[in-house]
Amino acid sequence: MKTKEAKDIVGGLTYTSKMPCPSLSIPSSACITGAKLVKIKGSTCEGCYTFKGMYNFPIGKLARDKRLDSLYNPKWVEAMVTLIKSRRDYKKGEDWFRWHDSGDIQGIIHLCNIMQVAELTPDCDHWLPTRENAFLKAYVESGKVVPENMYVRVSATMIDGMPPTEFVNELNKYDNVKGFIGTSTVHKNKEAIGFSCIAYTQGGECKSCRHCWSTELNVSYPKH
Repeated sequence: MKTKEAKDIVGGLTYTSKMPCPSLSIPSSACITGAKLVKIKGSTCEGCYTFKGMYNFPIGKLARDKRLDSLYNPKWVEAMVTLIKSRRDYKKGEDWFRWHDSGDIQGIIHLCNIMQVAELTPDCDHWLPTRENAFLKAYVESGKVVPENMYVRVSATMIDGMPPTEFVNELNKYDNVKGFIGTSTVHKNKEAIGFSCIAYTQGGECKSCRHCWSTELNVSYPKH
């Protein structure tokens, strides 16, 4: 597939100032669990950054709507693989990808397609943060593979809350989990659990840090 065709199908990748790599954003308004949490005071979705600032620009909204519409295109997996492999960093064997700087998993088929993209891009490490526990549980329990280069992080639902460690530990017992399933939290009035994200101490950028793409059990982000 040509890169241009892939971009037309997917709607293009997303580039943010914080990330050391591209990501794929879809509308946060389409979040399933997040749509409920955003209305709950003290939740990790309350005041979600994707409803503010540059995310409100009309051109960005149109692009995210197009990406959402493209998710079930039969050529979506091939298009995503084409875009990831076309990048110079991938060709050097040093590449990372973040799923959903805006939005979350839309269903089992969507999750299956994401995992397939990861499997077909073995030289790229994939980070998938999610609050859609039910989809992830169903995927793993069905025997489908979590590829070696996939780092899933299941997010805590409340600020200063405990990570869903028991949930992910159960999933990591399955032999088909070749990659890693960890957790993430958000801290505000309590100490960070596990590794505290350092992006906010270095101009809001990851720079050389890759803890989100690691077997660090929990990564905690300061509320911002």
